[in-house]
Amino acid sequence: MKSTKLTLKVKGKTYSAKTNKKGQATFKITKLAKKGKYAATVKYSGSKYYNAKTVKAKLTIM
Repeated sequence: MKSTKLTLKVKGKTYSAKTNKKGQATFKITKLAKKGKYAATVKYSGSKYYNAKTVKAKLTIM
């Protein structure tokens, strides 16, 4: 799905991005400077054609 808004929540901060024509989104996360593993939540709020979806993910900063 192109031009779809997604939100990413990591350590209490929320980031947003839109999907490109291939349906891929890139988030610019600037506040994670420390190395380690973080829990993240990606959320799609839905539309009149698609249901809302929330996915939990793990980020690794090296």
